[in-house]
Amino acid sequence: MNAQEDSDGQLVQRAIAGDRAGFAALVSRHYDLIFRVAWKWSGNREDAEDIAQDVCARLGRSITSYSGSAQFTTWLYQVVLNATRDHYRKQQANSRKLKEFSNEPTQSLVQMPSDGGDEDALTSLWQAVRKLPTRQCDAIMLVFGEELTHGEAAKVMGCAEGTVSSNIHDAKKRLKLLLVQEASI
Repeated sequence: MNAQEDSDGQLVQRAIAGDRAGFAALVSRHYDLIFRVAWKWSGNREDAEDIAQDVCARLGRSITSYSGSAQFTTWLYQVVLNATRDHYRKQQANSRKLKEFSNEPTQSLVQMPSDGGDEDALTSLWQAVRKLPTRQCDAIMLVFGEELTHGEAAKVMGCAEGTVSSNIHDAKKRLKLLLVQEASI
């Protein structure tokens, strides 16, 4: 069997055994997912590229921690979410350090929308989603951005399915307020 025919589980086992081709095939197979999720969470191509690169490096170091108890993609979502959070924590820390040495305003983590159309409305919506508390943002991104079921999102988030539903409910209420505030500015 070649790498394209191997299941994720087989490729993981090959990667754990030190097979570089198996690891490369696994990363190649899932790179689009890694980048897409990073882009949705960050809203910015440069950050998404940095996060995706970090995820690939993390996979090399942490592949042995994949237990096989859930689908590989469920575990991979968790790795990408953690890398995204770490990326922004690092950016915020760097931003605070920069403020200490400069009076210039730091760049916002959220990109401002351009003029016109439905695409801008969608961009504004995802920007508002990124402003939600972490658990609410994760739930919305996984269910609506990645089209996972509430059960699948719960596995990724490490919580009960009802918690995902509750986070989505709370997020929808908060999004209405955020979008109304943004429209009035």
